[in-house]
Amino acid sequence: MKIRPPANDSIQRVVELLGDRWTILVIREAFFGVHRFSEFARNIGITNRNLLTNRLRLLVDAEIFERTDEGGGRIDYRLTARGRDLYPMMMAMMAWGDRHLADPGGPPLTLEHRSCGHPAAPVLVCEHCHEPIDPRDIDARPGPGFEPPGESRGTDERAS
Repeated sequence: MKIRPPANDSIQRVVELLGDRWTILVIREAFFGVHRFSEFARNIGITNRNLLTNRLRLLVDAEIFERTDEGGGRIDYRLTARGRDLYPMMMAMMAWGDRHLADPGGPPLTLEHRSCGHPAAPVLVCEHCHEPIDPRDIDARPGPGFEPPGESRGTDERAS
């Protein structure tokens, strides 16, 4: 059964929240251990302080980062559990880029699994049978929160 994306599509909501270049790059830096405003700015190349301030505020408001006062006027931005849940998505983006956009010399980074020392690559598998997932083998079905296209309930209606 083929269905159109629902009015309350989760992918659309993620894109609306995270779908600009700077926000994704800030999250990437956090996964590589960056916590301070100046490090984000330097590593990403953001010269507009307001731009970075707005992205960090967005990520704090969305509970993806938490802002902590380290004393002496030093503020850290750390990934929350909700933020760490973005790791599979970020690694999938990296793997796709490595496969389709890398320089002829190969990918710029490799990932190594600390516990076994082997190269690590994201693999999407079925939660039940653990077989790799291919989009040709998946059917989309309406879930419990499905809203048919064009019939979006506003947030006001959900609250009542």
